[in-house]
Amino acid sequence: MWSRILGVADKLIGLLRDAPLDEASGTSIWDRTLLYVATDFGRSKIRPAGASEFGSGHDLNNGVLLLSPMLKGNRVLGGVDPDTGLTYGFDLATGAPDPGRTTSEAELFSGILDILDVDKSGSGLTSVTALRG
Repeated sequence: MWSRILGVADKLIGLLRDAPLDEASGTSIWDRTLLYVATDFGRSKIRPAGASEFGSGHDLNNGVLLLSPMLKGNRVLGGVDPDTGLTYGFDLATGAPDPGRTTSEAELFSGILDILDVDKSGSGLTSVTALRG
């Protein structure tokens, strides 16, 4: 599946890189694009104490792939706890792994808006400088 997703992304990037956004500056559409590849929600893997039957939870325990020339790239933000299999977040300013926190969806999307230079004034969203290139 990842091979197919990344193959399609590679072809899309090539197409956007060849499409001029601004003839005068030589900027391509790719120079101002961000691709967001979402994964499914996570599933808890821990059986509750004493339970003979249990279902798997729908945890915020997933990851996303962001591709853009506007990103501070070639990094993994956050991580996976090897004891529980659950993901953890990152420091919003530095991008350093932070096993004590979960990066919220609002924080992630705020970071994407920061990358795309969208005015967030009045939104109450926090600044997420760790993603900026």
